[in-house]
Amino acid sequence: MEPAAPARWVSVVAPDGTVEREPLSRRRLRIGSGTDVDLMVIDPHVSRLHCELEPTPVGVVLRDLGSTNGTYVGGAAIREVILHPGVVAVLGATRLFVETDAPVAEVLRFGSAVSVSPAMGAVFSMLEKLAASDVTVLLTGETGTGKDVLTRAAHEQSPRAQGPLVVFDCGAVTASLIESELFGHEKGAFTGAVAERAGAFERADGGTLFLDEIGEMPLDLQPRLLRALEQRQVRRVGGSDEISVDVRVIAATNRDLAAEVAAGRFRQDLYFRITAAVVEVPPLRARPEDLPTLIEHMLEGRARPTPAAMTALAAYDWPGNVRELRNVITTAVAMLDGDVLDVRHLMFPATGRKERDLEQLPLAGRTLEMIEKTAIKQTLDQEGGNKTRAAKKLGIAASTLYEKLKKYGLS
Repeated sequence: MEPAAPARWVSVVAPDGTVEREPLSRRRLRIGSGTDVDLMVIDPHVSRLHCELEPTPVGVVLRDLGSTNGTYVGGAAIREVILHPGVVAVLGATRLFVETDAPVAEVLRFGSAVSVSPAMGAVFSMLEKLAASDVTVLLTGETGTGKDVLTRAAHEQSPRAQGPLVVFDCGAVTASLIESELFGHEKGAFTGAVAERAGAFERADGGTLFLDEIGEMPLDLQPRLLRALEQRQVRRVGGSDEISVDVRVIAATNRDLAAEVAAGRFRQDLYFRITAAVVEVPPLRARPEDLPTLIEHMLEGRARPTPAAMTALAAYDWPGNVRELRNVITTAVAMLDGDVLDVRHLMFPATGRKERDLEQLPLAGRTLEMIEKTAIKQTLDQEGGNKTRAAKKLGIAASTLYEKLKKYGLS
């Protein structure tokens, strides 16, 4: 049996100090001084239909419904905002705030990596323990999950923190140069070798060598890599001397190395050598609870995302994981003309969209007017308020859209 979802309530403090507490169990809770609302407020400064609260996957959205005197959070008039538990909203002389019985998620940190996910917490804990040793670690997981960030954190928390961290990307060096780049070469060893050069193993002496995308290592070079890992000695291309190196190795791959071994593309003995400790880094879509924390961390206080923007970010599948999220946020910040990040600032590749059929949406019991109003509002938000583009996307004339905006109080 799945655990019950956390319960949420809204508490309304009237001008006379009385408190009314209402569960947020319905899709929307309309608040105002009229008789046709879900929660009536006795306050002369509150409109008949003043605002509404909508529970969503990214939090409880507080939305002003065109009230006369406005809805305020933190002293600023809002149109729409995510109302976090304990944050007070002001309507006239009335105050309201959201409560929940969900435990406050602790932000976990490992170096510059942050998470509230139990799965990532387990990764952090394992790497913290492994950091103290010289055990070879293999980080597995999709591209963009942050394996390089975790490697840096493990190095910084290790006894080798004062030594170098050398990153060698096995997939970024051409096959003809990989041997030289990894093990070094002597002067004159090949055409273009005009001076001796220390390879990645030598440069990492006393520190950590990060072998990124080790699954891309050419098969014919894997025996030399295995020897270097086992003996902690390397011989430069064109050289005859064995050079001892004191390195701790962390490797990473987005491939299934066991399948690569079975296919004959990766040596079994090397596989066993680098899998002394295997840490799997989960993709971002498997830990959606991390999105708000990561976004806040990446924004660094430069902007605040609107609920519509957060909903759009939560609806995306993130095939590029945390790296792609950082790219989207960085681009959005560059496009800002203020400190509010909205849907129009977000640029996604089409491949990560989560498309849902209308038949899958929870529309049962909704009035046609409610569905139409929501479709219009979401389309306007998506088009950044541009009514001409919104009308075109909705398949109606601009004049019809203006009539409906007036009808639903959206103009």
